[in-house]
Amino acid sequence: MRFIFRKARNPIKALRVALKRKLGWLGVPIIVPYTAYGNNEKILITGAVIEDKGLAEPEKGQKLWKNILTMVKRYAGDEISGVRVKIDYMGHEETVRTNDMGLFHTVLPAGAPVSPDGSWKPVRYTLLDGLKEDQEPVVAESKVQIASPDCDYMVVSDIDDTILISHSTRVLKKLRLMLFKNALTRSPFEGVAAFYRALHEGGKNGKRSIFYVSSSEWNLYDLLVDFMEFKGIPRGTLLLSDAKLKIFRLFRSGRQHQHKFIQIRDLFELYYDQEFILIGDSGQKDPEIYLKIAEMFPSRVKAIYIRRIGNRKDRKLERYISEAGELGIEMILVQTTTEAAQHAVSRHFIRADQVEEIEIERAREEHEPAGLLSGDQAE
Repeated sequence: MRFIFRKARNPIKALRVALKRKLGWLGVPIIVPYTAYGNNEKILITGAVIEDKGLAEPEKGQKLWKNILTMVKRYAGDEISGVRVKIDYMGHEETVRTNDMGLFHTVLPAGAPVSPDGSWKPVRYTLLDGLKEDQEPVVAESKVQIASPDCDYMVVSDIDDTILISHSTRVLKKLRLMLFKNALTRSPFEGVAAFYRALHEGGKNGKRSIFYVSSSEWNLYDLLVDFMEFKGIPRGTLLLSDAKLKIFRLFRSGRQHQHKFIQIRDLFELYYDQEFILIGDSGQKDPEIYLKIAEMFPSRVKAIYIRRIGNRKDRKLERYISEAGELGIEMILVQTTTEAAQHAVSRHFIRADQVEEIEIERAREEHEPAGLLSGDQAE
């Protein structure tokens, strides 16, 4: 028990976990592998050790109270700091220790050449410390995304109000969606899944890797993974925020985007020979962040797609578009996914025949009946 308190930077949380452990109140510990990705030199791994929150798979027709309870569970329970996790990858073993958020991060050697199409390789996690009497072995497995060095481009996309309607600039609407909806009833922007599939599959010399970067916390990881799988959005690496959700952050979420800039910059540095397509929205800071990235790596940004949120004239956005143009980079402002797809065809990012599939999906989703609590359309 002593090492948990010593290693944590948050002594109150550490003391609470230690007390629960001593009294036998600590929930079943589990390892949650969040993300693992890399190139032919190294891989980066992030995960967490937490109390099992008993999150169940979402169901069709799920009751409102169950949606609320599930969201509460995502932020309930304790992350477990100061415990050791052994990571096994391609014959390499490394032991890491969780921080005060229960998270662990590490960098490992790649250990194997990358296939031309890229690949997803297995990684195994084992909890080395006993936290409960008669504790069963705690293990988990995940996949590492190894990007192909020969593919033409990579794709970096925002999540909130880019693929998932979130009302990030409207606090009460955002909170209502978080509490009242689940992965099956949250709404994507029309045609997004087909557009991303086209981008993913349209690469020369292999499929393009996609990275989904968001200021949302890791607590929402299961919701986002389930949502993407249910909606047919291509598998990719999620890069979320280490920050713990606090209610007051909902009222100033537009200022909490340094994380996104750092994550995207690090992707450009990791994949130093690759070019990128960036996708975001005008609701928060995506245009500003993407312009900063373009200024740092002007020859490697092939295009920037910005989904317009709202109809008001935005002089800052106009300036960002102009400044990107001075770098020789198109920052394209679009109202619909079809507009983005048509431009992507003109730049040979996707095939012309894929636009029809995107338009069919967009039209179908546009006419689908609204779910519980209508008003999911972005304003």
